[in-house]
Amino acid sequence: MRLLILSLLFTSTLAWFYGRDEPDRWSVGGVWPLPQKIIYGSKNRTLTYDKIGIDLGDKKDCDILLSMADSYMNKWLFPFPVEMKTGGTEDFIITVTVKEECPGGPPVHGASEEYLLRVSLSEAVINAQTVWGALRAMETLSQLVFYDQKSQEYQIRTAEIFDKPRFPVRGIMIDSSRHFLSVNVIKRQLEIMSMNKLNVLHWHLVDSESFPYTSVKFPELHGVGAYTARHVYSREDIADIIAFARLRGIRVIPEFDLPGHTSSWRGRKGFLTECFDEKGEETFLPNLVDPMNEANFDFISEFLEEVTETFPDQFLHLGGDEVSDYIVECWVRNKKIRKFMEEKGFGNDTVLLENYFFEKLYAIVEKLKLKRKPIFWQEVFDNNIPDPNSVIHIWKGNTHEEIYEQVKNITSQNFPVIVSACWYLNYIKYGADWRDEIKGTAPSNSRPRASAAAERLWSPAEKTQRAEDAWPRMHELRCRLVSRGYRIQPNNNPDYCPFEFDEPPATKSEL
Repeated sequence: MRLLILSLLFTSTLAWFYGRDEPDRWSVGGVWPLPQKIIYGSKNRTLTYDKIGIDLGDKKDCDILLSMADSYMNKWLFPFPVEMKTGGTEDFIITVTVKEECPGGPPVHGASEEYLLRVSLSEAVINAQTVWGALRAMETLSQLVFYDQKSQEYQIRTAEIFDKPRFPVRGIMIDSSRHFLSVNVIKRQLEIMSMNKLNVLHWHLVDSESFPYTSVKFPELHGVGAYTARHVYSREDIADIIAFARLRGIRVIPEFDLPGHTSSWRGRKGFLTECFDEKGEETFLPNLVDPMNEANFDFISEFLEEVTETFPDQFLHLGGDEVSDYIVECWVRNKKIRKFMEEKGFGNDTVLLENYFFEKLYAIVEKLKLKRKPIFWQEVFDNNIPDPNSVIHIWKGNTHEEIYEQVKNITSQNFPVIVSACWYLNYIKYGADWRDEIKGTAPSNSRPRASAAAERLWSPAEKTQRAEDAWPRMHELRCRLVSRGYRIQPNNNPDYCPFEFDEPPATKSEL
């Protein structure tokens, strides 16, 4: 009987549990996101810290490439907590050649991120049109490096790689209004984004709840609207984040939502309408801009001039979503607003009042000294008349089919689109919810994690169809990021990493 029980236990272990992937099923030198074309060599090369170098050629004074060389040489190429071996190998030089000059500002929309990478037993060669392509190539090269447990040494896989992104906008939105995020937390997010080849930080800076953006021209905004005096981003903080993002090939697009989601703008007197409940009593919860007050449009113009001087990206997100949530309370029940609508010939049609506001906003954007391309949430397309120069941001849709239909409808009218409806990263499900479909759930409800979205936005569609094929590379990516010091959540079934995340030891003052 004892032998039979032992045999049954052993058989279950071999099959692993319930047909799941083995907990140590990770790739070796796998690249994430998957490149356009990658051909691995048959041999690997041993690497030691003292025998590796980076040659930047005629771009040796470029701050972006210097920062890249420092980060990878001193942190990311050798991330695992093992004793570093030295000597015993020939020199291994990474030569970086970039055609275009080193840019003084952040990347612009559509800038090339294409690169060629060749890793042989004697050297590595990176060729790119821009420094942004060189950044992506260096991250790819770092992922070819792995730690061999048997020989106890770092090795790099030989390979030839051609790569470029599938889409030019691959971003993550952070909301620092509802939940304030420290500068260091945002920087950590930017680091991880660059390691996944994401290139846009959509910064939802302000909302109904708080106004953490520090305005020089209008200090009353953050003075009244911020949670506290400590929960703000100073001018130096914002410049620091933009500069930090630039060194990692990431653009920062700010969002200032108008005319709704504006309760935190209450520091500006006369900017918001009075709102009323069903009994006609004021609620003192204003959340819509007062379109009657002509001075408000002068204020918006001055404010956006400051915003464009602060954020260099050529795109400016101006929201426009969920206006209907506040219309009855703040416009329909407001006698002054109704009288204004009658005077303008709008009758009871609040859509015409919305269009009135947006038309004046479009005129303001058009006259900005530093020209910007506006982005609006999809309601501005669905309910209003968007400016022909606008980009429409899709965030709604209950099924893939609805989202595809929305994209088709908008692009057929010659509007560029940004699609976010497919991947709400805050919608967390049990289990491996980064996969496109979880057994037993509707495909429209499963949400991938950011790394999964990053691969679908970068890699060829035909090569990224099966989560089962991607899983070993994602497992290796997670373990690499964990060793780099980031708390990356487990992304599949029960598994482990060769080196797990660990907190630094407590200091005496913490004990």
